[in-house]
Amino acid sequence: MSPEMKEPSAKPKYWDGALVPETDEHGSSPVVIRLTDEERNSGRTRPDTIQQALTYYHRDGFFVLENAIDDDLVDKLYNRMVEDNETYLSKPHMTWNQGSKTKNVSQIPPLTTEWLHKDFYANVHVLRILENLLGPQPELRFLNANVACPGGTGRQAVHTDVNHRFPSIPFGIVLNTYLQDSSADNGVTEVWCGTHNAYPHPEQLKHKESGWIRKDLIQDRAKKSAPSQPHIRKGSICFRDLRLWHAGMPNPSSRHRIMLAIDYFAAWYQCPMTLQLPLSAKEMVEKEWKISTKGIEWVDGEIDSLEVPFFLNMTQDPGRYLVQTEKGFEDWRVRESGKYEFDRGVVSEECYWTPE
Repeated sequence: MSPEMKEPSAKPKYWDGALVPETDEHGSSPVVIRLTDEERNSGRTRPDTIQQALTYYHRDGFFVLENAIDDDLVDKLYNRMVEDNETYLSKPHMTWNQGSKTKNVSQIPPLTTEWLHKDFYANVHVLRILENLLGPQPELRFLNANVACPGGTGRQAVHTDVNHRFPSIPFGIVLNTYLQDSSADNGVTEVWCGTHNAYPHPEQLKHKESGWIRKDLIQDRAKKSAPSQPHIRKGSICFRDLRLWHAGMPNPSSRHRIMLAIDYFAAWYQCPMTLQLPLSAKEMVEKEWKISTKGIEWVDGEIDSLEVPFFLNMTQDPGRYLVQTEKGFEDWRVRESGKYEFDRGVVSEECYWTPE
């Protein structure tokens, strides 16, 4: 055995010839898988960690990878994004997600080389798991963040991020990295484990154009598995299947709740969406991140992330994109009729679970 390789600290456990991950003992939803300090510091992911991740991702469509990023890096980015938030909220193209009562907004992190640390965007442990879920060379095609500003009073409707036709297998995963300890006390996202493949699509949708879920199915699902606002430690990376039901929740605390939103897609899916990064970061990304760069456009000069409009297209059709404008979100309906209807629905009890 080479000097750098060490035996696991605990003996593996077997059940009828199979290696049983420790998390099978509690099996909670969502499951939290904690990287050991040795894994994080060495960059080597244990095989049983990967087995746990695949097991619970396929079951729940969601799990939490804890101890993934150093606290100092997390705190530094959090403080910078809080400073940026005051400026961003004054931008004419800024739009609240599902209404001003939510105080929930999409805000792109700083995109200069100093802030593009691979642990956030191309974490070595994350990439190993993604390759086992999506296949070789998964493509980074979306880089953003979600900010729940203090004082929000409204919640989002239970929804899925994909309201278009999609494969019945994992094709895209959003990585939500929390930059502070989060819970219901500061607006952690409500997640509905197991809904990524629980109901047929598009029959599950209340409004096909919005991705909002039907009330009867929300009530039905809660009888089998109620939604959760889990406690998530800062620096944790949540793997969420794009098909999973979820909802942004109000942040009653006095501090911003910030989570990164990084989307990777399977290479075979041929997602047409791209993101922009500065040309000055190209050498670093190619050398240190070691990812497919097919979804990246290199821009000469600096990029002011607060001036970049929100852009989204998770379909396989280049013409089905959604873009943020001063009039609101422009989707395919705007381009056909001129009517801005996306994200203009009213969230009521018909849009979320009400205990019976």
